[in-house]
Amino acid sequence: MTEPDDNEAGRRAADVPVPGPRGEGRVRRVESVVGRDSGGWRRIAQVVVGGGGVRTDGSELDEARARAVFGGSRRVVVLGCTGGAGQSTTALMLGHTFAQYRDDRVVAVDASTGGGTLTSKIEPETPETLTSLLSGLDRVSGYLTMRGYTTRTASGLEVISADTDAGAEQRLADRSFFSDRRIGESMRLLDRHYKLAVIDPAAALAARLLPYADQLVLVVPASEEAPEAVAMTYEWLDGHGCAELRRRAVMVVNGVSRRSMADVEQAESVARGRCRAIVRVPWEDDLAPGGAEVVDPGQLRAAGRRAYLALAGVVVAGFAAQTVRPSEEELASDPPGHENR
Repeated sequence: MTEPDDNEAGRRAADVPVPGPRGEGRVRRVESVVGRDSGGWRRIAQVVVGGGGVRTDGSELDEARARAVFGGSRRVVVLGCTGGAGQSTTALMLGHTFAQYRDDRVVAVDASTGGGTLTSKIEPETPETLTSLLSGLDRVSGYLTMRGYTTRTASGLEVISADTDAGAEQRLADRSFFSDRRIGESMRLLDRHYKLAVIDPAAALAARLLPYADQLVLVVPASEEAPEAVAMTYEWLDGHGCAELRRRAVMVVNGVSRRSMADVEQAESVARGRCRAIVRVPWEDDLAPGGAEVVDPGQLRAAGRRAYLALAGVVVAGFAAQTVRPSEEELASDPPGHENR
């Protein structure tokens, strides 16, 4: 992999930020409070820097959090703060980690379009897609029927694949097909069959899916554009009535290396105190554009695996402070985005 220079990485939105050389920097655990929600609830986040050796202190806590028991089902929406942030990769790796460490059924929903989708990083075992599932919601009578619409990966994660044809983007924006009623029905279906659902939405669907999220994960690249991207994303969320969801969100700084630390720290200074936790994920060649075609979590370096385990633990810990989920009937009477129309 040829390492781009800093200016080129800042210009190319499709790229994950500049990696440092392998072995440069050292993984360390920072025991410091990085955020709180409106109720004063605090959690200590795993912060991973660099890509060298790894110490084992603290990983037991991360694993215990990731395995923690909680009632009901939960939905996690993953959003990128800018193009090329690593939204789909983060959603996939979070789903893999949940599936690996929990005995629950976990599904990742690829509701995006384009060439770098979550679906492009797995080997689909069925031609069924999100569109075909939405078209056949009334025919899903049980888990075995549901299983026909998913691909099961080696980690145990199930994936509902994205549509890749030329009309996919137009269908996502079509409110007669992706109606509020149909979206609500699909969320109830996920709740019936899966303990955890990780949702990777296209930009056209993001605002409409946020009201269904129990937890929000925001992804920002470790680049010079990160601070502004964080600020603009927070402004957008607050403007769409999601200030409380934003306060409970977890911020992922993706592709961290020693070279990018100045940008990382600036981004974190914008986010700190305005979200619940910040997790740094180190640069991984396999997860970069042009990296491994099919992502195998077991092939990641120890630092990367620990970072995603920490992310999973912080997300699950947030369910303990979860506010009451709005009922689908309430959402149907006040559809997402209604207050802004």
